[in-house]
Amino acid sequence: MSEREVFIGFGSNLGDRCFLINQALQALSDLPTISLKKLSSLYETAPVGYLEQGVFLNGVVLVKVSLSAFELLERLLCIENSLGRVRKERWGPRTIDLDILFYGDQKIDEVDLIVPHPELAKRIFVLEPLNEIAPAWLHPGFGGTISELLNQYKLKHPEEEPCRIVAASPGVALNEVKDGIFYRYG
Repeated sequence: MSEREVFIGFGSNLGDRCFLINQALQALSDLPTISLKKLSSLYETAPVGYLEQGVFLNGVVLVKVSLSAFELLERLLCIENSLGRVRKERWGPRTIDLDILFYGDQKIDEVDLIVPHPELAKRIFVLEPLNEIAPAWLHPGFGGTISELLNQYKLKHPEEEPCRIVAASPGVALNEVKDGIFYRYG
């Protein structure tokens, strides 16, 4: 299978959030079929949907994969499970969340997987970090770039607080990260 560029959104609002995100990124980078290419800064954001929970840390990573979308989803679910993810309620608290945002320019609409992620354009905590690392990426469903989607979102939601950067992207090549620490609080 040929390699594809894939954007994966990640987030955590339970436990040591930064540690769990670092663990998830390390587990991703340890997979021989995945290579990490670009990493956004780490953003702190308010919860969406179910509001009676702690704030999230969120970000986006660009990876190259030689897996099918369903094989990748299976690996992501395994990483979530290994880090204690329990699915009790939709949009509820979680130790780690890993979502396929884009799988190349492919559109997938299956029971277990919809790509591009259907909530992507409605989530500032996805659009901000995605815009940081891929502002010109064209959304195959909307026909606009990530930068345009973010600007449209901000126009529709002028009262919403922007995401707050709590750790800048590492500043080193991702293949140089050897200790599993992708993010350090500034």
